[in-house]
This record gives sequence, structure tokens and C-alpha cells, in this order.
Amino acid sequence: MDTTVTDPRLRARQATLIATVKRELRSVTSVVLGDRFESIDERISEDGREYFTLQDTQGGSADLWLDAIPMASGMIANTMTNTTTDQYVVQISDRLPNEFLTRVLAHEVGELIAVRDRSSQGLAPVRENLLSQEADISGRHELSSRDHGRIAELNWLAARASDAELPAPQRAEARADLSALIDRCGMRPVPAVTETEPYEAESEAAETRRYVSRNYFSYEAKRLVDTLAHPIEHLDPADATALQASRDAALRAERQVEAFIGRREVTMPMPGYDQNGLPLPRDQLKAASVQWAEYRAQISTRTEEAIEGQLAKGQFPTRRVVIGGGASLTGRDPDALLIDAAGRWHLDPGQGIVQSADQDRDLAQWMGVDPHSTVEHPGHRLPIDAVRIWEDQLATRGDVVNGHARLRLGQHNELLAEIQRPAEDGKEAPRPLWVACDGVPSIATGLTPEVVPGMPRGDDGVESRSEAVRLIDDRLGELEDEGLPHAGDLRTWLTDAERGGTDARTVLDVLKSSPLMEALTSGLGPGKARIDNCFGALDSTAKWETAREEAPGRALLGDEVADNRFDARKTKDWVVAGSGGAGVANAEIILMQNPDAHVTIIGSPPPPALRHQVQFPAMEKAYGGPDKKRLTIIRAQLGAVETYWDEEAKETRFQIPYEEGEGDNTQRKVVRAGGYVASLGRTNPLPPALQVLANEVRDRGGEISGDLQFDKDDQYIGYGLTFTVGGKEHRVDVDGAASWQLPREIFAPESGLQPQLNDMGLRGLPSETGNAAPGFAPVARQSALRARAVAAVQAGDESAVQHRSTIPERWRRPDLTREAAAATEPETPGGGPANTAPPQKETQPHQQPPTAERTPNSPTPARPARETPLWEVGMPQRRASGPPRPTAPQHRQLPPGHERPGPGVGIGD
Repeated sequence: MDTTVTDPRLRARQATLIATVKRELRSVTSVVLGDRFESIDERISEDGREYFTLQDTQGGSADLWLDAIPMASGMIANTMTNTTTDQYVVQISDRLPNEFLTRVLAHEVGELIAVRDRSSQGLAPVRENLLSQEADISGRHELSSRDHGRIAELNWLAARASDAELPAPQRAEARADLSALIDRCGMRPVPAVTETEPYEAESEAAETRRYVSRNYFSYEAKRLVDTLAHPIEHLDPADATALQASRDAALRAERQVEAFIGRREVTMPMPGYDQNGLPLPRDQLKAASVQWAEYRAQISTRTEEAIEGQLAKGQFPTRRVVIGGGASLTGRDPDALLIDAAGRWHLDPGQGIVQSADQDRDLAQWMGVDPHSTVEHPGHRLPIDAVRIWEDQLATRGDVVNGHARLRLGQHNELLAEIQRPAEDGKEAPRPLWVACDGVPSIATGLTPEVVPGMPRGDDGVESRSEAVRLIDDRLGELEDEGLPHAGDLRTWLTDAERGGTDARTVLDVLKSSPLMEALTSGLGPGKARIDNCFGALDSTAKWETAREEAPGRALLGDEVADNRFDARKTKDWVVAGSGGAGVANAEIILMQNPDAHVTIIGSPPPPALRHQVQFPAMEKAYGGPDKKRLTIIRAQLGAVETYWDEEAKETRFQIPYEEGEGDNTQRKVVRAGGYVASLGRTNPLPPALQVLANEVRDRGGEISGDLQFDKDDQYIGYGLTFTVGGKEHRVDVDGAASWQLPREIFAPESGLQPQLNDMGLRGLPSETGNAAPGFAPVARQSALRARAVAAVQAGDESAVQHRSTIPERWRRPDLTREAAAATEPETPGGGPANTAPPQKETQPHQQPPTAERTPNSPTPARPARETPLWEVGMPQRRASGPPRPTAPQHRQLPPGHERPGPGVGIGD
């Protein structure tokens, strides 16, 4: 059912919030930075977006990008920090009441400045908050970035409370809000003075917090904190009344939150810890990744044996099924059977993922890991070994089979999963395993296949051989319906050839020699261009197949390099076609694995995000300098790959024509190389796990439809497919990176959904973050949100997952001039009414360390030093302070050397 909502008021609210930010940002930043503030200037990017450049008196600068977008419930703001290029993206919830905006903005600016300051000194974030009533002081005197955000709030409220130009009611509101914030920061004892023991303990802690914070207070904040940071019994009547009102409001809000949390069953793992609940030390990551891989193999063997035992009895095991892993394992259902071949990051021979710990700091919130503990400097890339540990720990929370799977139809149209396991030690692959699917299977098989060189682009483009065959097949079906002789026979042959893996040259020859060739394109009008491009796509595929045969191991798709399925020493000179993130990563791998290699990257100017990542600038510096001369980057339009015979080298080599310049300055050139890597973008097919199922459904006269899936907060959580056949309906959900490439056979290109989805992803994750929607950390977030929504559906809330045919209107960028003017909400960017509890930043509840247990098969790594607690995350509730840690395990399997990360608390609203 389509539940699409279009409400122009939502976009008008966004425009109003953005306009208010633009108007108030100078005042807010000048208060937050105090004496450090020098200037803030509005600028326009090349693509027309507005941003601000902030300068401080110490010579530092930072670019601030601000937007108001749909956010998950409980989140009022989020700041993405890119300390690599000093880009900071501040996103405000478009549901935030306008009166709270400047205070929230002050918090975000204070937090990002704190992150920037520590990162510039090479210091990891302080992970535990000090400024909260529940925080354990324990002699600590360091403030977290969130603490600095709260101090920025205090300074902003103090400035408003002291501003003689503001009306008296607004000054009183700011004073009351500041007093309430003193409570939440733990700077005032809350117990009654008559409760001697708790009062004295909290008084001492409050004094410590005020002392640690004092140097960061503005003059006005110091004065007001000195006046208001006293027990409520000692305040003057007006301040005491206002404080009591705020405490009552906060208590009501806390009870509502606790009631909501009590209804939820979603739990989140905390991977990457030792038996004491501390992050693994960096020098143990490599050994731990090997141990976790071995342990995962043990769990896989155990799971396979259990399934084989049931099949031997003539029974199909019935299981909830998840196919695919990666960062989508964040939302792993421990009761589901996971089938995953441990690909991508388990195979990648590179240095690490392309973002830094600072850029991926949100992994702490969504995946529950500590990215900063894995690197020496917060600006360094996250290491591969850490990613592998996280994924293996999440995978082994329940039954897992290391292998591939595809969904199939049974004899009675029931939905089955066929599990294919890899061959080992030269032996034949084991027989497939079969399970019956219970509920809705989830597919998260990662990035889709890459484009073959020479594919026709544009409005009538055809992206792959499979799409070309499908479109020609559809046309033959029309001709068959018209009664044209032999159309059905040719259609049957074409279908069998595609499913049987017949090479493209044979397919092209059969089609061109068919008497139906002319009929395929006649009478189509505008549709003729698309069919013509189908033959162009088949021709390009045929040339690519020939090149791979003539130059084995030297004509590669980028994924073969990324998965380490190649030998970089096959030749010394390589061309990488395509200058996007995949092309750059593949070039780096070749340069690392072959010290004698030279790589030429040819393509359009790189996407903006590339310049904001850690990898690309570092690679240019390491290999592209005049003294290195191992990397050449050519900005040009790329031609089709051609081969020639090199008589001197006695081998087939490649020549790649390209065009530099524009208009009259265009120059046609050719580069020659011994190896060619195609990294030209991604295709949009069905995930491999669903292609056979789609064929079987269509062969039995069934239909396939699709929809986009969002949670109640308009957060994209993937797409869903419905397979209708023989009176039965099977739903399958697609999650993770694969969900950002909509299959063109279901979501027609003419619908415009794919570019709309791309725009939504780019608005949620601007290029300046150095990230992208299909990236590791963003997929972890998406999967966690999906787990929460699916759990709510299973608990009976059918509306928790919204099925839509379009992108929600809220994700379209507002017309800032027209829609802001149309907004009817009054603008009162104050501190909020005194009796209203201000919204809190979303946080994660804390967890306790697990009880250590062992099994004979569990290796024991050396015990690490207790140096690095988990990065602070969590939901504000009254509980013991400290970093989130794994709880006791729920399942029988135990991890290598320390407890399996048990479920933590869910992602909070």
C-alpha cells in the first residue's frame, strides 16, 4: 500500500529553520567561541549550496554546512565531522521547534569545535561525559565533545539572560533554562539538604564539574552559574519556582521515554571488546581478526551440520533468512540464519576503509564500536582488521553459514533458500543446503556489479548485457503476440542462452543473423534508440570478453581488484578507467602490491567526496609527486577499450583513446598499457540472490513488484519486492549498499526514482562529509534503523515500515526564498519556555561488562591494558555512568578469547 505523504508545510518548516540559522549563526558562533571568534562569512559552493566559513583568532578555519532534514525520532541534531579537510555538516531535525534552534545550534558548534581542537592535536575523543548527574567523577578532569556542547549551551543561555535589549520575559526564560541545564550538567546537588549523605556526595561532584568547566565559561556564564548553582532551597523564590517547574517537566518526559523503551525489544550488539568490556588494543587487531575468522568458521560448520541433520530426516528446516553481511550486520537478527561469504572487507587487500575515525565516529552510536581506539590518530583510516573483527563478531551472534545463497521456488511455490558452500583444499564443493524461509527474507549482498566498458549511456542507455537481453526478450514477446513466426523460438533460445552463460559474441551473431532482426526495431518510434543500444551493449560486452581472453588476468573489473582476485605483477603499466572512489581504491591496491607498477587513472573529474576522504589526497601525495612518478591522473572523456598485438613484448596490450579539453581545444590522445581495470560505475540489476527466483516466478506466470521502504521518520531503510505466483505472495527486503541501486527491471528508469534516491542520499550525507549513502558507517546506521522498524512490525505495529512509491516530499530541498516566506510558524529563536523540557540529543544507554566464560575451542588473546573506554553514546536516563559495554552472552557460542558481545540496548528514540 502506498502511504506517501506530501505536505508542503514540512518543506516550509525546513526553509524557515534554515533561514533562522543563517540569521542567527553569527551571534551563536561569536558567543560559543568568545575571544577566539574572528569572523564568519557566507559562501556559495560550485553547485549552488550555501555554507559558512568560520575563522578564529588562532588562524584556524572551518567550513560549516547547515541543513534541516528528516531525522530519526529522538534526534534533534547531528554534526558530521570531517577533520581531514575541516568540513563540518550540522543537520537539524525539521521537526525541531523554532524556539529551541539557537540553543541546539550553540551545542553543535561547541561540539564540533571541541572535536576539531582535539583532532588537530592528534588526540582521540574523550569518551565519557563528565557533565551529567550520573557521571562518575573518579578523579577525571577531561571534558568530552558533548560536554563542550553543553558548555556552549550554558554560554548562549547566559548571553541571552544578560542581554538588556531582550524583553524581560525572554531573559527570564533563558535564565530558567540555564538553571535547568545546571541540573542536567550535575553542577548542582539535587537531593534535599536534609538528605545529608547523598547531598554531600553530589555537592562535592558538582563542585568538581564547575571547577573543570570554569575556564570555558563566558563572563556572563560564570556570573550566573555562581548565582544559580546552589540547592533549590537556597535559591531566591523566582529561581526556585522556575527550577521546580523544569524538574517536573523533565520527570514527565523521562517517564514517557522509559515507558516507550520498556515496550521495545530491539537490542544492539557491542562488538570489538575484550573480556573486560574494553576495546581491543591496536597491536592485537591482526591476531584477533584471524581468531575471529577461525571462530566464525567453527560456528559455520556447526550450523551446516545441524541443517544437514534435518535434511537427512527428509525435513526442510524452517528459518528466518538473511543473505549478505558487511555493515548491514549491525541490525543482525540473532535468531535468523545468516548466509554470508565474508566478502568485500574480508578480501580487500587495501590499507583500510577510506574514511577516518573522525569521519566515521557515528559507528559508536549505530554499531556500538569504538573507531578511535583502532587508530593512532583520529584522522587516520579505519584498519581492515578492525572492520573484519566487527563483522565476524556480529555474524556469530547467531547461526551462520559461510557461503552464498539464492532464493528459489519450491514445487508448491513455497519460498526456499539454496545455500552454496565453497570448495576447500581442491575438493569438490559440498552439496547445496536447503532451508524453507520463514517470514520475510532480507538481502544485503553489497554493491552491485560494475559496468563493462563501452556501454551506451544517456536517456536511452543500456547498462549491461542482462538488461539488453531482457529488453530484446520483451520486444520478441510483443512480436510473438503479434503472430510473427519464429519470434517465440528466438525468445526461448535467447532466454536459455542468457541463463546458461552463452558468450555475448554468440548471442549477437544469432540475433543479427535472424530474419527477425529488422522487425525488432521497426515501428518502435522513439523506442528504436533503446533497442539499438541493446545491440551496442551486446557488442561492448563481446569486445570485453575478447579482451579478457586475449589478455588473461590483465583485463579486469574493479571488483576483481578490490576482492584481491588478481595479480598486480602481471604487468608494470596499468590503466584504471574511471576516477571515482572505486577506481582510486583499485589504483592504490595495484601500487601497493606491485612496487614497480605505474598506474594511469583516466576519467571525468573525481566526485567531490573523494577530495574530502583520507585516501585520495594521501595516495596522490605518496605516488603522484614529481619525485615518485608512479601515478598519473588524466581528466578526460574515455573511449572504448581496444587491444593490439605488441610484437616486441609478444603479448596483447591495450590502447585507450581519450579526449582532453573542451570545444575547439579538444585534443584526441591515446594511452597504452599492459593492464586495464574498468571502474566505470555500477549497474542496477536484481541482487544475485534474487535473479533465479525472478526467473522462476516469471516462468510460472507470476509477477514482481517493488516499493521503497521508510520508517515512520522518513528514514530510508531499503526497498521491498513482492513475488506473486500461484496464488501466493512472497515478500523480500533489500538492505544495505544494494538498496541504493534500484533494479531497473522493477523500478523503470523513466520513473526517475533512482536520481531522486541519489539526491536524497546526497542531502543526508553531503560530499563534504567524505562519506556516501552506500558507505560502511551509513549502511550501519540504515541497518540499525531497519532493525528497529522491523521489530516494531513484528510486535504488531504494521505502520512502522512505510511502503511508498516515491521519495517523501520532505527530502526535496526547499525553495528557501518562497517556502520560508510561506511558512506560518512564528520565529522565536529563544531558549524556550521555562516549563518545557528542551529536547535532548539521542544517546545510548550504558551496558555492563560480561561475565567471563570459556569453551575449550576458544583461544585467549593477551589481556589488553585498560586504556581506552568506549566512545560515549547513549540516551539520557538516570543510570550509572560509564561507557557502553557488552552484556552477558545469550547464545551458546563463545567468541575467541573474550565474551561474545551480547545484546545491548536499542537505538533510542
